[in-house]
Amino acid sequence: MEDEGLVAMTLEETLKRIGYTVVGIAMSGEEAIAMAGEPLPDVLLMDIHIQGEIDGIEAAKKIKGLYGTPIIFLTAYSDDETIRRVVMAEAHGYMVKPINTRELFASIESALYKKRKIDFFMEQQAAANRPICPCSTPMIQAFSTTKNGEMIPVGWVCPSCHHFVQGL
Repeated sequence: MEDEGLVAMTLEETLKRIGYTVVGIAMSGEEAIAMAGEPLPDVLLMDIHIQGEIDGIEAAKKIKGLYGTPIIFLTAYSDDETIRRVVMAEAHGYMVKPINTRELFASIESALYKKRKIDFFMEQQAAANRPICPCSTPMIQAFSTTKNGEMIPVGWVCPSCHHFVQGL
């Protein structure tokens, strides 16, 4: 989701040239959230400073929470605070403009690979009769470390919404 029209069009052409389908371009954080659910994109490219009440990082966090879509940030900003916020948003990538086509391809492929691995793991967890979170996501077992370094199960956590259930 890119707020500068010319940059968005150039990025769209680049993505098509390297074999991807662009399902939409949003001009604001609110529009990005509304567009992200249908059709569900495999990966989301998000500018940080976009129009609207919320910035790209806040929009990305909401989209990731709703749909689990991998996010790659494309931005002209690389200050410490921005990087900290991107890390806390659990981004799959962070690229500083101008964007190099090969690096963009590598970032997208890496995000897609990680998403496939997570999806496969989630399917295995669901098949193993794991508890299901109220958000409909299979939960994974959470562990804690004792003073002597032993790992002990303490409950179940949802990888999507981070809901925690002690015990079970």
